[in-house]
Amino acid sequence: MSQFIKTLGLGAVVWMSSLSAVYAAPTQITQIFQQLSQSSTVRADFEQQKKLASLNKTFVSNGSLLFVSNGSLLFSKSYGVAWQIKRPVQADLIVTPTKLVQKTQRTFSQIQVDQSPYSSVATLFLQLMSGNEQALAKNFNVVSANYSPAGWSMSLTPKSSLFKKLFVRVDAQGQQYVNQIVITEKANNLTTIRFSHQTSQPTTLTAAEHAIFQLAK
Repeated sequence: MSQFIKTLGLGAVVWMSSLSAVYAAPTQITQIFQQLSQSSTVRADFEQQKKLASLNKTFVSNGSLLFVSNGSLLFSKSYGVAWQIKRPVQADLIVTPTKLVQKTQRTFSQIQVDQSPYSSVATLFLQLMSGNEQALAKNFNVVSANYSPAGWSMSLTPKSSLFKKLFVRVDAQGQQYVNQIVITEKANNLTTIRFSHQTSQPTTLTAAEHAIFQLAK
């Protein structure tokens, strides 16, 4: 499970460790979360790039979410986030506020969010899209945030000593939706996920989409 979550990445970029302890203005943060919380359902395509600093190589994976013809990611404020990776491996990942579920053609596994050291990264996108500032604040400090009608950006650093051992910084940017998340890991490995073709229509899940989230029940 942890290897797949690390492969998925859910974001990131490297930032210098000399970052000063200046925190973002609360008004800017609130505006960003209010913008994101307006959509109860989002479907999107994604492309992920993971760059390993030690090998100086970049791996690219993209996919389409099973049962959703126009996307590879399905967000539901009521249920969670469902992903499907096509390359380099085929696997589904369902993230809810309490569970992480991984499904492949041959395997099925699930763990509680609080049992995984990567839970804060796995649930980051869920917390952003749902506009759950309080939940995100449990694991991250928002060190910078900028908002305007033309777009927003946000930079976060992990709070706990455990998460600080795993990654350094998370940067997100978007407009109506999250367009990109970049995560900088401790070893300077970079994971970047770009989202495209986002849509919030239809606002309700189809029967097939609803069935995906039932895997995490």
